[in-house]
Amino acid sequence: MAALPQDLVDLRDVVLPLVGLTNQGPVANRQTTQFIALHQIKSLEDFIRIEPHQAKELVKASNARHPTQSMGILVLNNLTGLIWHCKDMNRRGLPLDPFDITADNLMDGHLAYEAYVQNRDKGDNIKALEKWTEKIDFDDWDRKVTETLSLIYGRNYCPLAYVIRPDKPQGWDPLVDAATDYERLMYQLPLNGVAFNRDNEAVFSYIQLAVLQTAAETWIFDAVAGRDGRAAMRALRDHYEGEAELDVRATKAQQILDTIAYTSERNMTFETMITTLNKAYNVLKKQGQEFTDKSKVEQLAKRIKNPGKDIQITVAVETMLTQHRSSYTAATQYITSRMAQINSANQKMPGANQRQISEVNSVADVDLDRNEYNSVDITNPWREFSKDEWWRLLGKKGRMIVEAKRVKMAASRGNARRGGRGGRGNRGGRGGRGGRGGRGGRGDNSPNNSNNRNVNEANTADRAGNQSNSNGTEQSVSTVTLSQASTNNERGGQNGNRFGGNRA
Repeated sequence: MAALPQDLVDLRDVVLPLVGLTNQGPVANRQTTQFIALHQIKSLEDFIRIEPHQAKELVKASNARHPTQSMGILVLNNLTGLIWHCKDMNRRGLPLDPFDITADNLMDGHLAYEAYVQNRDKGDNIKALEKWTEKIDFDDWDRKVTETLSLIYGRNYCPLAYVIRPDKPQGWDPLVDAATDYERLMYQLPLNGVAFNRDNEAVFSYIQLAVLQTAAETWIFDAVAGRDGRAAMRALRDHYEGEAELDVRATKAQQILDTIAYTSERNMTFETMITTLNKAYNVLKKQGQEFTDKSKVEQLAKRIKNPGKDIQITVAVETMLTQHRSSYTAATQYITSRMAQINSANQKMPGANQRQISEVNSVADVDLDRNEYNSVDITNPWREFSKDEWWRLLGKKGRMIVEAKRVKMAASRGNARRGGRGGRGNRGGRGGRGGRGGRGGRGDNSPNNSNNRNVNEANTADRAGNQSNSNGTEQSVSTVTLSQASTNNERGGQNGNRFGGNRA
């Protein structure tokens, strides 16, 4: 008897036993041997040409031919996983070694196939991309296109988004540099071959319909003859993300940073202000101008105006500056949530919500000198309290004390910075100006005639831009010329939120 090829031996003795087929007894009577002979499988590579859903037919045929050695559901699942694993390694261009296959590979392959079926069926309901219009930024449309194509599956058993993936810098390796397995797959798939050609043509059809009878249609003319979807998307990106276009958008973004401000929900919602601000930062980042988190937090504080002198807003801004100065993400999450709470409460409250500092102090005035409440240290009211400290240990009364201490401290900081006027004479004439201390009273300077300032007069913009360290060397940061602005000219890869890294 001629010796069997090594590939077939490895399949029989290594891979199929891992699937769950028995490989004991006389060679001719082994379940592994019978399975190979019945389906005429010659090597592990043959599974690349079998579809995962056909595993059920393979098991059914084997059970009918050899009922005494029937296969169960576990073998069926493992066989499905094996077929998927082989096809996955092949589409990624990776070697298929029978000795590298593990039980985990079979389980992961089965689960991946089940997920693929579910996602593929959902994507079948998508018939078109969002129509291109010049009323929206190209970046936004590009991301929507990429996201939509990530839901439509093609011939490579994966989302069509890989066809329009942005180019990576020279030397970028998906095995090492990809942030997720999804990104790794997107950049391991080849941009050639029968499967790619079919997917590429499908993508072109989607893009052509999306730009039909628009100004963008003229830019994909060269891709029409070959129905080249990747070339069509590259042409659109080259035009709408060219140097001239990016310069225009960068100028607009800088104008936004120079002028945008929040005054009330009526003029512009706080969420809209934050979103607009973030878009401007992203545009400038693509142009190589990147701002530090500290500068962005300080500038955010300056943009929050408080014409109604609501002390809740004053305290919220001061808390953001104190607790989240080094993290812009944390600062925006905190202030957005806090402003939503304040605006919601103000809408429910009849009349204006312009509480004075005296109103806050009256809540817990006798407790403002306390440094501890229910075993919680409140010496520094601006420190970050744990959830347990804030909600359980402090309770409503303790939180009121902390808020009152914050308001009083915010007021004293503002008064100290502004300085004060001297008192007026008995005749009501204007007195001389005082030093940098507190603001003087009028007339006889009696307590009843004091000129106590509203805490909201402590301007958050002044505070954000002029806080100094012990040496008084820290300077305010301009949104136009920041010393921290990066000079890196590398553009960020903003083309689709499904891909990581930068485009070359």
